[in-house]
Amino acid sequence: MSKIRDALRKSEGEFQRTGAPRDPVRPPARPRGEGRLSLVPALSAEVLAHYELIGKQVDVALGETASRALVFTASLRGEGCSTVISQYAETLARRGDRVLLVDGNARHPSLHHFFNAPDSPGLAELVNGDAPPEAIVHSTGFTNLSIVPLGRCADRSHSEHISDFLGEYVGRVATEFDFVLVDVDYVGSPFFSSSAVNAGDGVVLIVRAGKTNREVATRACETVRRVGGNILGVILNRRQFPIPDFIYRRL
Repeated sequence: MSKIRDALRKSEGEFQRTGAPRDPVRPPARPRGEGRLSLVPALSAEVLAHYELIGKQVDVALGETASRALVFTASLRGEGCSTVISQYAETLARRGDRVLLVDGNARHPSLHHFFNAPDSPGLAELVNGDAPPEAIVHSTGFTNLSIVPLGRCADRSHSEHISDFLGEYVGRVATEFDFVLVDVDYVGSPFFSSSAVNAGDGVVLIVRAGKTNREVATRACETVRRVGGNILGVILNRRQFPIPDFIYRRL
């Protein structure tokens, strides 16, 4: 499967322009002091349908594997990978899957912002021995969806250590959830986690339409394969449709 689906330009694009969702999704009632407001945009029925189709195609591509550990990365920085993985995690949780979202982007950790979750303790504290594994898993505003933030890195060496450790962590938790979704830095970054790519069951590459050319995307795919990754497909993000959708459907 060379492509998963053109992805979700409308919801992701609005979040990037405004920095805020159209309709914030409030979490269910929690004990006092634990309630949070999710910052993930409320997904439209059209966008949810696209993600649901992606989910079906991923299921087919993975077959009967015992785990569903997916690594999301991009060919370049700024492709919208963190937004796409957050929205896909929401879609899986909505359909009833137990999902763990792991922030392995040591250069620019951001998943906790999407869900207004704590930024620590996370992977950094686990690596240092400052937090046990169960303490770094935080709840979000969505049923069935938990998040592991990157945590607070002391320096570059610490960040590189986390990137190296990420594959081991994915291996530990891969069978404890229906899906483990891991956000890693773009291919070519010094913090790109080849260990996570190698440990995951599949890799989804995010490419931004109109920004990344075919040669760059091809090199990114080759790099992922070279470190042992199984590319499930490519999401073409923020694609523009100068011709109305109903005309495209007739072509």
